[in-house]
Amino acid sequence: MITGAGLAILVNANAKRGGRRIAAQLKEALPSATVRLTRTLLEMESWLRSLESPRCILSAGGDGTAAALMSALDRVTPEGMPFPNIGLLPLGTGNGWANSLGAPKLDRCLEILRDAQDALPMRRVGAVVCDGHLAQFAGCGWDSMVLNDFRAQVAETTGPAKWVSKSAFGYLSAAMLRTVPRALLLGNPRVVIENLGGEVYRMGPDRRLQRVEEEILYDGPFGCASVGTCPEYGYGFKALPFAERFPGAMNLRVYLAHPLGPVIHLRDIWTGVFPLAGATDWFATAVRMTFSRPMPLQVGGDAHGMRRRVEYRMSPRALHVLDWRRLL
Repeated sequence: MITGAGLAILVNANAKRGGRRIAAQLKEALPSATVRLTRTLLEMESWLRSLESPRCILSAGGDGTAAALMSALDRVTPEGMPFPNIGLLPLGTGNGWANSLGAPKLDRCLEILRDAQDALPMRRVGAVVCDGHLAQFAGCGWDSMVLNDFRAQVAETTGPAKWVSKSAFGYLSAAMLRTVPRALLLGNPRVVIENLGGEVYRMGPDRRLQRVEEEILYDGPFGCASVGTCPEYGYGFKALPFAERFPGAMNLRVYLAHPLGPVIHLRDIWTGVFPLAGATDWFATAVRMTFSRPMPLQVGGDAHGMRRRVEYRMSPRALHVLDWRRLL
């Protein structure tokens, strides 16, 4: 097989390491692949419509790029038709989804794809729908507050320090210097979480699933309320450690603690320790969250403004994503 034949690679020009240089590097490594540099969703959708039965569409960017690709495919793929196979090349800031799929560093990814002659191994995964967008995770609370503060910090930083501000250290500094002080000042808001779908199961302290009959799953204060089908948010942060346990359902997690709690127990939270004091996990197909005050929303790691109410549903369309661990 000619190197890269049948592969279509989407390069996000706005990603941390995106741009013409990366596009040229990908084309040099996989000369028979179709490589497209895009800046807008319209460009992405137009390119996807032009593809003819690709072997795999690779998202070269971060979690936001992957989420944008899923949403674009949802719009351009006729109803009832399956999505083409997709894969992830880690070029973003956190690369949570790529990490959870076992993707190595970019150069190694290209070596593997260059030598892959047989059918690429795929893994069936689900996606969450929020505001018409497909994503691997979403949420409101401290995680989205840190995201907004991180982006504001990056925008305000100039010179060589800007690269540091885009790293894991940048996330931590934004959390410590911006998010935590504001959370201490405002206190924890309240949320009502309603089941809008079918059966719901709650994770017991012994890791056994218990069926929940109540329509109201949670009513009380919270620090973070997230959903997802991917366990990692990036940099090894396992925010939803059971997201892959229940196929066809999303992991819903509510975490309640004093605003300094995540700082004190950072290691346990980061590594997905269970049971985690203050954390409750459910598995659901559709939920509605109503907040006591406007909360920032993040979908796939991208900010989506402030909301008093938000709904999450499992997409009826399955995704087949390149399983890097099996390929390795």
